[in-house]
Parts: sequence; structure tokens; C-alpha cells
Amino acid sequence: MTAISTAPPVPRLASRHRLVKVMRLHLVNRLTYVGIPWIITGVALFISIVVALLISAAVPEAGRQDALQGMSYSWAVLSPLWYLAVVGVQAVSAVFPFALGFSITRREYALGTLLTYVVIAALNATGWAILTEIERAINESGVVFHHFTALWLGEVGAGAVWLSLFTLQILIFAVTSAFAAVYARWRSLGMLVLWAAVALSVLGLIAFAVLTGTAPSIIAWLMGISTVSFFAALLIPAALAFGLGWGALRRAPLRG
Repeated sequence: MTAISTAPPVPRLASRHRLVKVMRLHLVNRLTYVGIPWIITGVALFISIVVALLISAAVPEAGRQDALQGMSYSWAVLSPLWYLAVVGVQAVSAVFPFALGFSITRREYALGTLLTYVVIAALNATGWAILTEIERAINESGVVFHHFTALWLGEVGAGAVWLSLFTLQILIFAVTSAFAAVYARWRSLGMLVLWAAVALSVLGLIAFAVLTGTAPSIIAWLMGISTVSFFAALLIPAALAFGLGWGALRRAPLRG
């Protein structure tokens, strides 16, 4: 005779709790998401300070200010962003199969990963924006030094600085995760097709602009876009990349 259990069914965790669980899986090693980007930030800042001191020691006082002003073209401030490409790949290659082993659905993994990206990008952007404002105040006091205020960051307000750094991080996370998801789904063939599609798309757009004579007007239009509008628009390709990654992960095998 078969016994009938009268125990109440175990309720499924609320969706938000499972999303938090995905975030915790990503942040098991906080060094990956938080520590290393800020270590890179500190190292890059130290190098910029050393370069500024060398310029001050080597350049005569008459031309020292102009020489230091040249540091405003340095890309060192963006150095932590390149590492985030590694984070985006690891989020899929390492955490995705691990998360499914905890009975987390693919949809929950995707949403939890996106939420992790948003939180990390927002925190990083906030920290970098604060440092940019501190450096801006130092420059206004008469000491010329450019690291966080290099490139466009020294020419826009704090809000635009935050938005630009936030969207760049989201774009890098989304694109690299999409590539990793395509590899997880279709392996080398998928990567070959994806790279070919990207290359042909870029080439096609350039050819269209050149052959139709619209290249100068397109360039003028891009140059006329405000910083806020330009970086806000980067959320569109980021969303497309995330959609591509989600589509690939829906049927990606755990092995093979």
C-alpha cells in the first residue's frame, strides 16, 4: 500500500531571493569584481603620478604647465575597464554551469547576472566620479594633474562622468558575456560566425557611408552629439548584446 504524504509542499524560493543567490554566486570571489578593478585603478594612478613628477623634474618651469596639460590625453583612466572584459567571460564560463547546479533556471541566471553587472557598474562609476571631482578641485587650485580628468572626463560634469563610465562598463560586460555565451552554445564554429558577422556588419556600414557620400554628414552628426546622449545610446548595443547572450544560453549545454 502506498503511503500518501500529508506534508505541505516545499515552497519555491521567491524569484528575488533566487536572483540574490545568483549575485552571491558571482561575488563569491569579490576580488574578481571589486578588488582587481580598484587595484588596477590604484596602479594606474600611481603610474600617472610618477609620470607627472618626471615631467615636473625634466621640463623647464616655462613649459611645465603645458607639458602636464598633455596628460589630459592619457587613456590610463580607462585601464580598469579592459579587465572587465575578463569578468564578463568568466561570468558565463565559470558561474553559469555552477548556477544551474544549484537548480537556478537559465532565466534567473540571466537576470541575476544582469543585476550584478548593474550594481557593480554603478558602484564603480560612483567611486570613479568622486575621484574625478576631487582631481578637478585639485586642478582648480592651481596644481595641474590629469588622470581621472583625462579625455572627455575633465570637460563634462559629474553626472556625465558617472553615466559615461557606467554605460561603458555595461557595454563591456554585455558584449564579452555574449561572446562567451555564443562559445558555450556553438563553440568554435559559433565564434567564427559571430566574428565574421561583426566584421561584415562594420564593413557594410562603412561601405554604405562611403559609397552614398554620407560619411561626412555622419561624422559631423556624431561630433555634434552631446556626451550624455552618446553614452546613453551605448545602452542600445549593450541591450542587443545581452539579448544575444540570453538567446545563446537558453539552449547552451553544460558540457561539450
